[in-house]
Amino acid sequence: MNFKSVFGAAVAAAVFSLATPAFAQDAAAVVKERLGIMKMISDSVKALKASADAGKVGAGDAAKAGAALAGAKKALTLFPAGTGADKVKTRAKPEIWKDKAKFDAGMGKLVAGLTAVEKAAKAGDASAMASAVKATQASCGGCHKPFRGAKPE
Repeated sequence: MNFKSVFGAAVAAAVFSLATPAFAQDAAAVVKERLGIMKMISDSVKALKASADAGKVGAGDAAKAGAALAGAKKALTLFPAGTGADKVKTRAKPEIWKDKAKFDAGMGKLVAGLTAVEKAAKAGDASAMASAVKATQASCGGCHKPFRGAKPE
């Protein structure tokens, strides 16, 4: 072994050892961000349902639906490998990464549902918004059951 090989291996080991804690912090930040977004979406959908049920849909509802939709689109990017319960405290089950296509399809249904909610809210159509909210809520359950586990200790 020559000096360059030994030095290169030492540098690689040092870089890897420094990168691992940084990734763990990044993974925790990703999980925190996705939890915040999912909570915002949940709160928004509940408020939008209340507006639709009351038959009073306005500009505030359209803005709330738009924010939830933007959050759902962002959430699509917040499930990278290495952010599961084996690496950080999260309710995300390993099935997310084992069956990524099914998970992504479920998230796509959330985006589609919120797109319909936003459209109905912009139109001021409480009946259409109520239907869209119901479909959106079904998409939430469709992902939570197979992909979300118990709260971590």
